Amino acid sequence: MKRMANYFITNRLMSVSLLLAIISCLIGRFSAGFIDYKVIFSLFGLMLLIQGFEQVGVLRFVAQKLLHYSKNTRQLVQLMILLSLVGSMFLTNDVAILTLLPIYLKLLAVLPRFKGRFLGSVLIIVAANLGSSFFPFGNPQNLYLYDYYHVPLGQFLTWMFLVLLVSVLSLGLLTRLVAKDSLKEIDMEDHRFDRKETMLLSGLMLIMILVVLDVLPYQGVIPLVALIVAVYRRELFKEVDYGLLLTFVCFFLIVGNIGEAQFIKQFLQSLNGKQIYLAGLGLSQVISNVPAAFLIAPFTTNQQAVILGVNIGGLGTLLASLANLIGYNLFRIYFPNETKKFLGLFSIVNFGLLFLLGGIFYFFIH
Repeated sequence: MKRMANYFITNRLMSVSLLLAIISCLIGRFSAGFIDYKVIFSLFGLMLLIQGFEQVGVLRFVAQKLLHYSKNTRQLVQLMILLSLVGSMFLTNDVAILTLLPIYLKLLAVLPRFKGRFLGSVLIIVAANLGSSFFPFGNPQNLYLYDYYHVPLGQFLTWMFLVLLVSVLSLGLLTRLVAKDSLKEIDMEDHRFDRKETMLLSGLMLIMILVVLDVLPYQGVIPLVALIVAVYRRELFKEVDYGLLLTFVCFFLIVGNIGEAQFIKQFLQSLNGKQIYLAGLGLSQVISNVPAAFLIAPFTTNQQAVILGVNIGGLGTLLASLANLIGYNLFRIYFPNETKKFLGLFSIVNFGLLFLLGGIFYFFIH
């Protein structure tokens, strides 16, 4: 019982969503038809493979090579940000942060005089959030919205390429604030990865991407992917975040019941494109961008406003994205006495970028 209680306390978003789902079903009704099974099973398959990539150690190996070629601390931060940005496109923002941020934070332990070192931590988190928004499978809200709206892939990439372009330029400018210190004192640990396993995982990931893009049917393909994983590395099933899957199910039930409340439906449907966009930005700050996407999407056909709103809305508060909370928790483990300084810097950078990107793309909404 104590273990279960600790689990619910640790997974607060899941616990709150479960409570709200139960309340919404008691007030409204429970219907299995509210649940988008393709999103749930696709997320499960992607999480299996992502855990595989993490265990194989591909990103750690690449990070080691980047360190080898870094001439100073600024270049190190720039390369780590680049890896976070690109890695999150394919392996999600959570995995990019969980893999790269600990490597960076361990390096800081041997660089106590590195000025601006915490800015690098913040920018790695920001880069993971922004990079993951580019592809439909880069983060949970895009996976849901891409499937819900059936957005043409070319259109989706066009919208998000502009966000990515502004993000890269902004991050590049911010890295100019990072000090240039020597890296000669760092003793790098040697990381290797299994190339055969990486090839297998890459093939399975390609299949999962084709499922997300509706090229292959999820009903038959995802069980096949799970079977292959069970044969070659069964322990990956223990690493899947089943709490996140349950959270998604709860979101579907909550939104399904809200959708049957006429006054809420009418209010959200009355909003124009720019108002929907602002609602996505604002709601993300208090309930995070994944539930914001679930709440808004069923009540508007303005795909662009919702997709841009909740992805840019991942900037701002710690609550705006689960990746932000993961990054903060990792930082607190390594530097428990520096959290106030980190939060201050995190808020300045994130809100600055939120107003910059949010303001620019406000004028792109129809």
